[in-house]
Amino acid sequence: MKVEIKRLSDCPLKDGVEAYNRGFEGYFYDQAKTIETFASRFGLEGISPEHSVVAYYEGKPAGIVLSGIKRINGEVIAWNGGTGVAKELRGKGIGKQLMNTALDIYRENQVKYATLEAISRNEGAIQLYQSLGFKLVKKMKFLQYNEQFPKGIFNNISTYHAELVAPIELNKVDFYRNETSWQNHKDNVHGGNAVILWDEQNEIAGYSLFKKFYKEGAVSSIGLLQLEVAKGRDDRQDIMKALLKHSFSPLDRAFQRTTVNTPEENTELLELLAECGFKQWEEQVWMVKQLYNP
Repeated sequence: MKVEIKRLSDCPLKDGVEAYNRGFEGYFYDQAKTIETFASRFGLEGISPEHSVVAYYEGKPAGIVLSGIKRINGEVIAWNGGTGVAKELRGKGIGKQLMNTALDIYRENQVKYATLEAISRNEGAIQLYQSLGFKLVKKMKFLQYNEQFPKGIFNNISTYHAELVAPIELNKVDFYRNETSWQNHKDNVHGGNAVILWDEQNEIAGYSLFKKFYKEGAVSSIGLLQLEVAKGRDDRQDIMKALLKHSFSPLDRAFQRTTVNTPEENTELLELLAECGFKQWEEQVWMVKQLYNP
C-alpha cells in the first residue's frame, strides 16, 4: 500500500481540508470543515501546520493528525487536535503511521508531554493511543442545561467579591489547575472570560474559566471550562454557587449552558450541577504520553 506522509505546512490547504473531512466521515458528531473553518483552528485553537501531518494514499489525501505545541507552566506540551483516516482505509495501519510521525515531530521539538482527548465510546482510537504508550489519566464529563434557572438557585449565606478578569490573569491563583486538557487551559481560551472570587479576608476563594457565545447581540451559549475552589475551605458549596452564578449569567434566560471536560474527580461540582438540573450528554478521556525527560 502506497502511503506518503507530509507535514500540513507542505500541503495545499485544500488537501488538509479533504484529509480532515474524509478522516472524520461517520464520526460521532458532524466534523465537516470548509477551508475557512478549517483554517480558523490554526489561530483559535493553537493548531500548527508545521507540526501537523497529512497521509496521502495513492496520491489522494486520506488521513490527518492536527497538532499544537506550546510551553505551558514551564513545560513543552503537545496537543492532538484530531486524528482521522478515510473511512474505507481504516484498520490498515495508516492511523498508527500518522501518530508515529506526529510523535517524532514532538520529539524534535523537545515536547515533554503529548496529550489528547478521545470520546470514551471511541474504543478503537483509545486502543490505538494506548498501543503507542498513551496512558488514560482521567475521564471528563460534559453536562448540559438549556432552561431558565429557578429564582434563587445559586443563593448562599456567604459574602464574596467577584472580579471579572481576562483568562491570563488566573496566573495570580496559586491553585490554578494546570493539569487539564488543552482546550480548557487559560492560555488557549481565545475570547474567554474568567472570574476570581475573593472572600471577606481578601483571600482568593475560587475561580472559574468560561466562554460565552453570542448571536444577534445576545448570549446564545456558555461553556464552563474550569471551576476550582481553594483547598481547605469549609464554604465550598457557597463558593461554587457564587462562581456558577457569575459564569452562567444571565440566569433568567433559557439557552445552552455546558460544562466542558469537567474532571470526574471533581465530584462536589458534578453533584451540585446535577442538583441544579444539569444532565450528562458526553464523556471524554484525557490521555498523556511522556516523551522527553530532561
